[in-house]
Amino acid sequence: MGYAAATGTPLQVCRPAESAPELDFQTDVVTIPVRLCNLPPLNAVASQVLALTADPEIELRQLSAVIEGDPAFAADILFLANSSLFGFPSRMHSLRHAMALLGLDRIKSLAVTVAMRGFLGKPNPLIYQCWQHSVACALVCQELSPIFGLSGDRAYTAGLMHDIGRLGLLKTYPEEMTPVLNGQFECTADVLRAEREALNVDHARAGAYLLENWALPKDLGEVCERHHDAPKAGNSEVLQVVTAACAVADAIGFPAVQCRRQLSYADAALPLTPRPGRKALPPEEELRARVTLRLAAFAC
Repeated sequence: MGYAAATGTPLQVCRPAESAPELDFQTDVVTIPVRLCNLPPLNAVASQVLALTADPEIELRQLSAVIEGDPAFAADILFLANSSLFGFPSRMHSLRHAMALLGLDRIKSLAVTVAMRGFLGKPNPLIYQCWQHSVACALVCQELSPIFGLSGDRAYTAGLMHDIGRLGLLKTYPEEMTPVLNGQFECTADVLRAEREALNVDHARAGAYLLENWALPKDLGEVCERHHDAPKAGNSEVLQVVTAACAVADAIGFPAVQCRRQLSYADAALPLTPRPGRKALPPEEELRARVTLRLAAFAC
C-alpha cells in the first residue's frame, strides 16, 4: 500500500487487468490510485468521436451523425468554428455548414478539443497550466505532422491527449498533485519520480490506464505511456511526433511543470529535419504567437 505524500495517509489502490502493458519503471506490484480507477470516462459522444478520428477513412456524414447525437457537444464545436480563430465573414448556423466550410480534418480537431474541455470540468490555475501544455503540444504536432508523414488531425489528437493522465491525477488527487505541479525540478525524470512517490503511479502510466479503461485507440494509450521515453528505432510515427512536440512545447514557454534542464527551441527542433519538399518548423516567436492565439480561442 502506498502513502499520499501530502497527507501521510494510506493510499488505496486498484489493480489493472493482467493484460495491462508493463510499466517502464521497476515495481513489484502495478497499482493505480482508486479514485483514478473510478474517474468517469469522457461522455459517450466524445468517446465515439475519438474512436472515429483514428479511422483515416471516416467520412463527414458519419462524424456529423455522431456529433449531432449530443446537441450541447455540437453547439460547442459550432461555437469554436465561429470563433476569431477562423475569421469567416459570415456566421455558421449549423454543424453541417461548418463541416462543409472547415473540412473533415479541422472538424475532427475541434471535436477532440471540445471532448477534452469537457473532461477538464471547472478550470483552476493548475488545470489551465496543464491544458496550455496539452494545446501547445497538439498544435506543434500539427506543425510536425508533414515531417513525419502523418495527417494533421491524427497528430493533433495524440498531442492533445498525451497528458490526460496528469489531468486525471490532478482532478482526482489535487492535494497530492499540487506540490508536483508547483514544484521546480531538474528534469522530467525527477517529475515522474515525484508523482510516483506521491501516488505510486506517474502521469504517463495513469494516462495509458485511463485510455485502456475507456477503450480508446491503443496508439493513443502508447503515446500517453511512452512520450517521455528516450527515442528508439521502431517507435511509431505518432509517438515520435508527440515526443518531439512535447519538448518543443516546453521550449516555447508552455511546460506543464518547470524543469531547470530544459531544451532550448533550437535544440528541441534540431532533430526535426523536414523531408524534401516539406516545410520546417516556423521561427520560435511565430510558433509561440500561433499557440497563444489558439489558446485564447480555446479558453476553457
